[in-house]
Amino acid sequence: MIKNFILFEKILTFVVSFIGMNTRFIVHILGHLLLIEGGLMLFPAIVALVYGEPDFASFLLSVLIAVCVGFVCRFFSKNSSQEISKREGHIIVSAVWVVFAVFGSLPFLLSGQIPSFIDAFFETMSGFTTTGCTVLPDVEALTHGMLFWRALMHFTGGVGILVLIIAVLPIFGVGSMTIFQLETSNASINRLSPRIKDTAAYIFRFYVFFTVLCLLLYLPEMDFFDAICHAFSTTASGGFSTRNASMGAYSGYSQYVSIVFMLLAGTNFTLMYYAWKREFKKISRSDEFRFYLMIVLIVSVFVAGGLLFNGFGAEQAIRESLFHVVSILTTTGYVVSDYTLWAPPLWFIVLLTAFIGGCAGSTAGGLKVVRFILLIKMIPVQFKRLLHQHGIISVKLNKQNVPEEQMFRTLSYFMIFLCIFIAGDFVLMICGLDSTSALGATVACLTNCGQGLGIVGPSGNFSEVSAVGKLVCSFLMLLGRLELYAILIIFSRGFWNQQR
Repeated sequence: MIKNFILFEKILTFVVSFIGMNTRFIVHILGHLLLIEGGLMLFPAIVALVYGEPDFASFLLSVLIAVCVGFVCRFFSKNSSQEISKREGHIIVSAVWVVFAVFGSLPFLLSGQIPSFIDAFFETMSGFTTTGCTVLPDVEALTHGMLFWRALMHFTGGVGILVLIIAVLPIFGVGSMTIFQLETSNASINRLSPRIKDTAAYIFRFYVFFTVLCLLLYLPEMDFFDAICHAFSTTASGGFSTRNASMGAYSGYSQYVSIVFMLLAGTNFTLMYYAWKREFKKISRSDEFRFYLMIVLIVSVFVAGGLLFNGFGAEQAIRESLFHVVSILTTTGYVVSDYTLWAPPLWFIVLLTAFIGGCAGSTAGGLKVVRFILLIKMIPVQFKRLLHQHGIISVKLNKQNVPEEQMFRTLSYFMIFLCIFIAGDFVLMICGLDSTSALGATVACLTNCGQGLGIVGPSGNFSEVSAVGKLVCSFLMLLGRLELYAILIIFSRGFWNQQR
């Protein structure tokens, strides 16, 4: 009886808290975003029409469904207050990715190319979170429209759906800072302008510029369709390819182009702004950027040496080592060969870089380089504090003292990440995966790198993972994309007890 009463109390608390939220504005935003998604699906519909493919009708019906639901949401939430708190911001940021994944899976379902909803949802979540995992054993069997939709999902999710919308829609003027901070994470990107909309616009412009430049450099070898699909995937740190062999289907030229743009995609967009303003001293003073390049150099040299020792030619060893290190570090997930066939120490250290990830404020996933730096710098500082107990010794980043609160957040983030990684690995083993594949799937999804081990390694895919396992992996992708806190806080009791 007491247990039932406690359960009833929790449910009542949740209902009262939810009713007290500005739910109309949440629905209003989701309605607008569905209209945007419906508009995005028109592009692959046009591609299908150009190539004379039958899935044109599937895309058109998907557009109609998304737009109709969007208009209904807008109609029932018109004249809603635009005042939101961080609680509503968390709900918006979490809900939009799930809503986009649900409606984005419609073309796969309606065309029959992925007949299972869970498989289609997994593929779409992987696309929007720029993870790059797939359930498709034969990507080349997809139509042009569907291949373009997979690439466009990467492009949309790479810059962050809400960052993109803030940049192009004035409706989010009120409360946009709350949404922007949650979407990009607290440690990700500095404001480049006093107005948050201008900051988002700067980010979006750099993103589009590098995508177009990447497209142009791919064209000498690829046809226009393959070039634009790979440009979308590369600058988004996504990894979806139009070929089963990924970038291994192309020559060294395209692979070197990919290396350059994967490196750029993994760099903090704030540094792009400084480069545009010719403030190169600020770039050179960035501890994160220097450490980022140092990781690429050291790991690539180590792997290249190992490949040379194992009989690879000099150019191939340098190219493949550099390509895979940059691809996994930036959590893009492209491959040119099955790196798990290398000597274990070589592929192991490459896969470890996925945990580090790219720079904060980039399209890459992982822990982020800046957090990794702080964790490393924390160790000698702690030793010094033990030796000089009365001394004031702080961790420094870019020659400035890092506040204790930020160090605590970094350490707690790392511990939560580690706990989720262990839990995810354990749950996936319960779902039927062997230990190696479960470990690889957790790495691939939680870091958003898309490449794992075992049956989900470079030569495999997620088609053999159970339905429950795919849902778990989808949740891990979302956690990795939104950097844990934005999702996990929703499951805390204090979140729902919070007053506006």
